Amino acid sequence: MPQVDPECPAILAAFRRRNIKSLLPSSLAARDPMYRRAGSSFDLKCIREYQPFDDPRAIDWKLLGRTDRAYVKEFYDEANEGIAFLVDASGSMAGAEGYREFISSLGFLLLGLGLSVSVWAYADGLAGPRLSLRNRGAHRRLSEALDGMETGGRTDTARAWRQLRAASPLRRVFVFSDFHEAGFRPPPPGAGRVFLVRFRLPFSRLAQAGTELEVTDPETGSVITLPWDRVEERAWDEAEAMREAGLRSGGPRSSYIRLDPGESRAPAYWEILERLHA
Repeated sequence: MPQVDPECPAILAAFRRRNIKSLLPSSLAARDPMYRRAGSSFDLKCIREYQPFDDPRAIDWKLLGRTDRAYVKEFYDEANEGIAFLVDASGSMAGAEGYREFISSLGFLLLGLGLSVSVWAYADGLAGPRLSLRNRGAHRRLSEALDGMETGGRTDTARAWRQLRAASPLRRVFVFSDFHEAGFRPPPPGAGRVFLVRFRLPFSRLAQAGTELEVTDPETGSVITLPWDRVEERAWDEAEAMREAGLRSGGPRSSYIRLDPGESRAPAYWEILERLHA
């Protein structure tokens, strides 16, 4: 079962200890509708401690005056303020290093901060029903789902994105993939925010310069033999540069995060939480 990275409990504790008063000005000035939304439902779900992602207008000022701690009221009709995970389960992800652990760890952080998380797997389209997680105790279900997720088939991230937008009102979406599709561009985030998290395997780790490499395409099963000399390496690097530029071209409400094998994932967790709060 995917484990939570050891740095995550400390990261979660640090975000939960943030000073409320220092957050109010930037939150009140935020242009993202999710920070301006007052909510209209009277179907009270719970009263919980204020988190950096919350609308400051939802603070119960009477409780703040009595307890010197900030609490917010959460309503059931605010479910669209949660997080959507769109997880690539195509054949090429079978060799991705640490992607299940990263998604499990990020889910641990978001659920621990009081956010709901809905999870969809996809290959050439959405696959199976979504997994809806509403509290910190549900993290085990996420780990079990990731552990049991089978990979196979071709990738069509753009199609899966369109299906997700038709099926869910969630405005903050994470797409986890290797993004090997030629010509893929980040989807428009609309009024929310999209995070593209790429699990990259540098091709240079598969072969040494001046050799030939037999490659099996995990999505089609076809086998090809490739030369791997300096010319081929330059061509691969140029294609990678174009892919990176495309993934970064989504605009101010689209964030691109790349995870290479062997790198510490802690900086990525910090970056994601900071950008969610920005």
